[in-house]
Amino acid sequence: MSAMIQILTKAALIILSLVALLQTSTIRRRPLSLRQQQSSATTTTARRSTLAVDCIKLTEKYFDVWNAHDVSWIQALHATTSLLSDWDGSHGPTNVDVASGIEGIWKAVPEVHIEVVNIYTTGDKSNTCVANIMVIVDASTTLKVCDVIEYDESGLVVALNAYKTD
Repeated sequence: MSAMIQILTKAALIILSLVALLQTSTIRRRPLSLRQQQSSATTTTARRSTLAVDCIKLTEKYFDVWNAHDVSWIQALHATTSLLSDWDGSHGPTNVDVASGIEGIWKAVPEVHIEVVNIYTTGDKSNTCVANIMVIVDASTTLKVCDVIEYDESGLVVALNAYKTD
């Protein structure tokens, strides 16, 4: 009889160990409740939607400052390490270099200004947007330009690549 009790005791311990193991792995693999899924989705969507809205606002602000021909403000809108490239050349690798390059444009063409046509984003997928703009050089010259602008997490421009139609 004592042999039977030992076998039953060992069997009980094995069963308890298996139950504990199954409970632990079930807890680890248990899917989120509906409320947890909705909360998580809402938080993620809110964060990502804010990013997309920010890209649009940041781009609108960028061109407002650009049109004001304000060197210190344009420098402040660029990250410390920043690049700007267009069909005539490149400026960088610092925000001081970029601001100096843009200032050169303003000095060469004092009447130049930009009108934003559209700003395209990928919604919540990146910190990059595309700005479809018109660069009004003077009364007789307008350029159709597409700017691809990349922002860092703090909302500063890290790269701006400008493309124009011929």
